[in-house]
Amino acid sequence: MLLVMPPSRRPLRVLHTADVHLDSDGGGNPGQRAAHHEHGRRVFQRIVDRALTDKVDLLLIAGDLFDHNRVPDETVAFVRTELERLRQAVVILPGNHDSLRTNAIYDRHDFTAGASHVHVIRRMNGETIDFPELDVVVWGRAMEEHEPGFRPLADIPGRDDRRWCLAMAHGFFYEARQRPERSSPIFADEVRDTGWDYIALGHQHVLTNVSQGRVAAYYAGAPLIEWGGGHPEGTVLRIDFSAEDGIRVQPRPLD
Repeated sequence: MLLVMPPSRRPLRVLHTADVHLDSDGGGNPGQRAAHHEHGRRVFQRIVDRALTDKVDLLLIAGDLFDHNRVPDETVAFVRTELERLRQAVVILPGNHDSLRTNAIYDRHDFTAGASHVHVIRRMNGETIDFPELDVVVWGRAMEEHEPGFRPLADIPGRDDRRWCLAMAHGFFYEARQRPERSSPIFADEVRDTGWDYIALGHQHVLTNVSQGRVAAYYAGAPLIEWGGGHPEGTVLRIDFSAEDGIRVQPRPLD
């Protein structure tokens, strides 16, 4: 009897970030707010620099790239210019600050126009983006309203063993099933039961490992840290996938 084995998935390198919050006011007077905006832009430039330096195949932005849906055209133009420096695929998931409400930023601006490598998750019931050249699929569910009834991992499809299966979700993690007190709940058993290879999470601003069973799941943390007297720049996560060696998650500084 001849057994036909599925082809081995090629190695994959991913950069995961979230909660950049571009154009966050940060408090203070107009001059301080302007300086804060500029610093946020430098942080995003360093994220793109890290993607180029580490030669990643894919950049995942798991929500709240923008601090609100009122950001000016100038900020959008800045982001588009930065993403044009990349040739790697980019997937953006709207979060609670830049959710897909009426007249949302992702409705007013088409980030994919002239940039075929950029993808925005827009379907409220979830969508899968296939990258056959990378042996990877990316799934996410767009957020319209940040409320307890929104389940970021609801309706996720079964995994495809021929591909690396990566999901994106933006919300609050619960260790156990309970009535959610916070909006956009993500339950530990939901993470485990996906059976997917990696879940890129956003919303929690501290790098946190919430892996369950065989499913690797991490909050990348906010790359711009502003409290506790710590360093002004945080980190992003680099994930290396290998059919032989497994999955390795590594924080990377934004030098």
